[in-house]
Amino acid sequence: MTEVQATVEFSVELHKFYNVDLFQRGFYQIRASLKVPPRVPHKVETSLLHPGGSDLAFPASVQDDVICSKTFQILYKNEEVVVNDVLLFKVMMLLDEKKVEESLNDMDFQLFLDLYFTDGDYT
Repeated sequence: MTEVQATVEFSVELHKFYNVDLFQRGFYQIRASLKVPPRVPHKVETSLLHPGGSDLAFPASVQDDVICSKTFQILYKNEEVVVNDVLLFKVMMLLDEKKVEESLNDMDFQLFLDLYFTDGDYT
């Protein structure tokens, strides 16, 4: 069996966060990670499209295989906050050269999005 390296990229744009029914005033952050089936030899690289925001207390960042959005404050119901973070996941994997398309179609990629909260005062 001859193997080839396949690369698949996913991008997630966090444009705006709209507070529908969060009742806690405080600071929020979205964390994203990508899970690839362990049976496939692979490596996941994570990055931000336009890292920056160094003027922010808690800008978007990458911590190992997890990408964290900038931290934003929510004060009111129905509040809309501009996030403008683009998260990039690059998956490099080894696949059987005779079954590349089939393997990619059957691949179970799972994107996890977690919402973190703190009510601490960081101003």
